[in-house]
Amino acid sequence: MGAGREEVKIDTSPVAFEKRENGYMKKSLLVAMEPTDRFNIVYFIMLLQGVGTLLPWNMFITAHAYFQEKLEGTQWHHSFENYFAIAAMGPNLVMFLVNILFKHKVPLQVRMLTSVCIMTLCFVVTTVLVVIDTTNWKPLFFYITIGTIVIINISSAVYQGGLFGICGMMPQRYTGAVMTGQGVGGTFAALASIFSILGGKDAMSSGFGYFMSAAVVLAICLVTYFMVQRLKFGSHFISPGHERKEIKFPHIPNTQIERLANWQAPASSKHGNYKCSALSLDNEALLSVNVSPGEIKTLTNERPPFLLVFRHIVKHGVSVASVFFVTLAAFPALTSRIQSVHKGDLSEWTNTYFVPVSCFLLFNVGDFCGRLAASFVQWPSRDGIMLPCLCFVRVAFLPLFAFCNALPRNNSSVYFSEDYYPIAFMVLFAISNGYLGSLCMMYGPSMVEAKHAETAGTMMAFMLIIGLAMGAGFSFFITWII
Repeated sequence: MGAGREEVKIDTSPVAFEKRENGYMKKSLLVAMEPTDRFNIVYFIMLLQGVGTLLPWNMFITAHAYFQEKLEGTQWHHSFENYFAIAAMGPNLVMFLVNILFKHKVPLQVRMLTSVCIMTLCFVVTTVLVVIDTTNWKPLFFYITIGTIVIINISSAVYQGGLFGICGMMPQRYTGAVMTGQGVGGTFAALASIFSILGGKDAMSSGFGYFMSAAVVLAICLVTYFMVQRLKFGSHFISPGHERKEIKFPHIPNTQIERLANWQAPASSKHGNYKCSALSLDNEALLSVNVSPGEIKTLTNERPPFLLVFRHIVKHGVSVASVFFVTLAAFPALTSRIQSVHKGDLSEWTNTYFVPVSCFLLFNVGDFCGRLAASFVQWPSRDGIMLPCLCFVRVAFLPLFAFCNALPRNNSSVYFSEDYYPIAFMVLFAISNGYLGSLCMMYGPSMVEAKHAETAGTMMAFMLIIGLAMGAGFSFFITWII
């Protein structure tokens, strides 16, 4: 690239060209210098941040045997996972809403770094509780654990909101990286559970390992987030000094523009014009326009147009909410109750490994594969109704799992009486969760102008949490009815 030339990223989405007056374009275009993500370092850091967002929750639900032992003899011995889900999703939902409404009031770095530090500290406290004998104060231990989950998920809402907001301003694959990282976190937790059993570790030793590893991963997330700010590609989106520019084009003829190219910057930001060529959709007209520095203004942290943004993302937002509603309604409160129908044969598979493998490991591996696949294949497209239909049809998994050998049962019967049924259902359930959820999250921010991409990304994460919260509440009904 020659001297005095700059590579510029232009927002050319259909939204950017929808307003026309008197035969001339009046819409502003957002312009921002976008450096290259060398060696995909930022991509892999975003993947690691995704691990950090979901690993805390996965460690709590994976430590099933630990909490059963800690709460043995209490009223929460069989139902603690339902209470954990409510304690996690309720505060998460409320804080996500607060984060959306007031995020422009608090700097991004403050929100991100404070939330990760609080989560790390909470996991240190949870790890300490593992080695303390709580036999004589089990109810207090339960309430402390619930309080810790509440604080962790309040912080997680701020953390995830900021993270998806950042990725919303980046290319789609960075949102895919976060979603894939969440799948990695779940798979890591499930494998940790299996290896703990294989190693003959008792529930207390396993719990210590789960919570300590979560604290370590969150600390690494904190360090790598600092690294992102020092990398040219990352600082372009999240550094405090980053300024996006808005350039007015009042005299471009009334034609649908497909792309803008050949930007030539002036030698000095205060003197000379930016020169641009615009290629029309039919490739017949090459248009030129000069833009003076006086027509360029820096965007400030103004209050985003929430209703306008929501109107553009509502289809994908409701779709992702439906995906995760079904997921949390069934997993893990219902699916962890499904026992092998051959449990009485005293084999290790049916008595020890069936639930950890068929429930937790299969779900997390399938979910990871689905999220990873979405980074390479995007079908259905973001337009049309195929994607919402596929998301809504997942509700069929609820009766399918309920009619497996889920114990204890009240009045309902077991219709799928072989072990391969819940395994087959879980594979489809997990892959569809990861793939469809990732597609929705990737498509959402692309439906708005670039200057609203952060708000759209945060709103999409909020809709995801709405689905999780509703699913957590519905899980009580599902487990009660069977």
